[in-house]
Amino acid sequence: MALLDINFHSMMLGKHHTFKVILPEQQDMFQTDKPVKKLRTLLLLHGLSSDDSMFSRYTNVEMYANTHNLAVVMPNADHSFYQNMKYGHSYYDHVLEVWRYAHQVLPLSWEREDNYVAGNSMGGFGAFHFAMNVPELFEKAVMMSAALDMDASFIDYDWHDFDGRAVFGDIEDISGTAMDTRHTVLQGAQTHGIENLPELYFMCGTEDELIDRTDSFMKFLENKHIPHKYDREPGEHNWSYWDKCIRKAIDWIFEGKEVDKCNQIMNWVG
Repeated sequence: MALLDINFHSMMLGKHHTFKVILPEQQDMFQTDKPVKKLRTLLLLHGLSSDDSMFSRYTNVEMYANTHNLAVVMPNADHSFYQNMKYGHSYYDHVLEVWRYAHQVLPLSWEREDNYVAGNSMGGFGAFHFAMNVPELFEKAVMMSAALDMDASFIDYDWHDFDGRAVFGDIEDISGTAMDTRHTVLQGAQTHGIENLPELYFMCGTEDELIDRTDSFMKFLENKHIPHKYDREPGEHNWSYWDKCIRKAIDWIFEGKEVDKCNQIMNWVG
């Protein structure tokens, strides 16, 4: 596997910015006259206190991706909640820019059935938004310990230098706003049709402070007949739990799919 650190000029941010890519490497990838087979790709979104390096540093995602010959694109979205911020940069547009850029310069498949989105915590919130707003891009979406079913008190959430107002503005009622994940899913279903939404997989640990909100949101999805999978299991809001989650997520993504085994050096004994 190759781990790429890409610095490019982002038109959406108006500056140079980085993202990381885990890229499978077949031994004979560039030793043939045949075109390189396009890779399946996971867009993997980090949480509030993290960046584009965290999944590759704190989980075994590279090993799990290697097993399935899966490319992983990891953008850097700061504290944006993957939104076009009220007072700040347009990170929603930037992440889509990263997705398109990566597909243009790397051997990644553009086909919907070969593309997936996932994230933890803030990244789970972002993954859900992309699944609902651009379902034509992703076949499956995985939300791990996602920030769902929030209320206006989140605006005053005390987290170091994070200020919810910078993202969402100074609002007292979240109804119909980007914070309102119930509105987001209803709008997605109405605009695109429930049958055209990505397959949804939610996970949350029972010791996570977000478990009650997650349970509430799952009941809402059931009442609205939105198909989804939900794993409610022991776990906290930490990397130990998310390492288990990302492994399960990748296994689920590949259920029923034929996998091109990667024979690169990760399978060798050194």
